[in-house]
Amino acid sequence: MPNKTGKPAFAAGRYFKYAIGEIILVVIGILIAIQLNEWRNDSINTKQKQKVLLALKAEFEANLTQLDKVYYYQTNTLNALNKTMNLIDSINYISDDKVFIETILDMKYEYSYNPTNGALRSAVSSGDIHLIDSQRLIELLFSWEDLVKDSFEESERQNKYASDSYLLLDKYIQLKEVHFEKGSKHPSDFVGLFKDAFFEDYTLRMAFNTYSYKKELEGIRKSNVEIIQSLDQELKK
Repeated sequence: MPNKTGKPAFAAGRYFKYAIGEIILVVIGILIAIQLNEWRNDSINTKQKQKVLLALKAEFEANLTQLDKVYYYQTNTLNALNKTMNLIDSINYISDDKVFIETILDMKYEYSYNPTNGALRSAVSSGDIHLIDSQRLIELLFSWEDLVKDSFEESERQNKYASDSYLLLDKYIQLKEVHFEKGSKHPSDFVGLFKDAFFEDYTLRMAFNTYSYKKELEGIRKSNVEIIQSLDQELKK
């Protein structure tokens, strides 16, 4: 006898294959859409990453320029303080007030390092910092502000010493005589200043603190340079 169920079974098979084909096409379409979306996101992230890296590089290059300027003046200050100690030790052999004046002027370089961190803070708050591939660079960027903050104590102490010195300097020195060529009708007592025990103590404390601050700046500079080098490497990828 002929199989009466053949045609329905055949039709069901064709429908099943058609359904499977439709499902496969849908899955392929979804996978393609996902891939296109990933490519689009990758393109957006790449552009954003480049933007962040360029902003960070410009910021840290400016910070390095400022740091080198501060370090230069701190070096001048330390040299002046060492010169002051030598003058104190040989005060009875000095007759030219110009030597005292030049030394005192060099001691007034009270420059502190205050870097700009706008691009860094923006990258951290937005989460864009995690677009960076280098884990070492991310670590350096996250620790940057704490590193700089640690140096503030030395800087603030130095500024306090400098501020405290004004009362002592005003006791012996006329500003007009130091800062203007014509001098003052009330002569300064430079010898008296350099013989004052408080001035010697101030000079020693200031020299020690300036030396410590310079060492802090050297550590900050090392990190700053490494950050710039790492940013350059990221930009080349």
